[in-house]
Amino acid sequence: MIATARGVLAALVLVAGCRTGVLEPVPDPLPEALDAWSVEKGGGGFLGIKGTENDSGSLEDLFFAPGVRVTRVVENSPASVAGIRAGDVVLSLDGREVDDPAALDALVLERAAGERASLHVRRDDTVFDVDVELVSKSEASEGKVLYRLDPARTGAGWVTAPGGVRLVSASERSPVLSAGIPLGSVVTALDGRDVRSARELLRRVAALEPGTRVELDFTPPGGRADHARVELVGPVTYLAGFSVPFVVSYSCDPEGPTKELVLLDLWIISLFRYHREGVERNWSFLRFFRFSRGIGELSG
Repeated sequence: MIATARGVLAALVLVAGCRTGVLEPVPDPLPEALDAWSVEKGGGGFLGIKGTENDSGSLEDLFFAPGVRVTRVVENSPASVAGIRAGDVVLSLDGREVDDPAALDALVLERAAGERASLHVRRDDTVFDVDVELVSKSEASEGKVLYRLDPARTGAGWVTAPGGVRLVSASERSPVLSAGIPLGSVVTALDGRDVRSARELLRRVAALEPGTRVELDFTPPGGRADHARVELVGPVTYLAGFSVPFVVSYSCDPEGPTKELVLLDLWIISLFRYHREGVERNWSFLRFFRFSRGIGELSG
């Protein structure tokens, strides 16, 4: 009898939703915190390259090759003076490999104006080194990325920061918070491999299976370098239905608008029945007392 009561109670709770294993929405980070944690705060060096990931360019056989493909070179910038042009692929900066434009930007911004940097560049079938002298950033940001959101694997928001990727926001059930990584921490490596941009981190975790365990190296605000094991968000599961004969039955279409709950179903008559179809909801007691609710539409 206790089990039956529990089943009825669970069914009533499930009327609100049939999806389980889903994180709460990731909240927006506080604007003042985001500004304080921004990789661009305080300026930094300026190279003058606009680029994109070096993908194959084929939807049928999509893959990512090493380097950042240059799409535009700012006029009179260090990159322009050094002879870099659109179509070139930047492979590394001062020996540090780069695989996405945000990672290259982060490395440049870590350096001060006046510093020299060595670029490893590929043009067609030729690879060569280019020395440049960085200058102060003089071009306004074009559509500045505030932060990148990852609700599917980490349940968190990330921003490129000096030395890695900073955790700026997370849902209450984020596996990153559960692993002991506090907001404001800078993640420097994933499974022993450096991460230099938020875009790179998201791309790498998206390639992993849901529920995969990964090792994150991080430095908390004002603390020492540490590491943590993080279990990425697992696959979404659904309760499609259950029943206790004559007592309770429940069914839900996870991919559609239909949901139904029946209590004390004796086929000919039932104590209570709830049915939802889209925005329309129907309730009935003892099959004779019925009412429904929907949304009216104006037509003319």
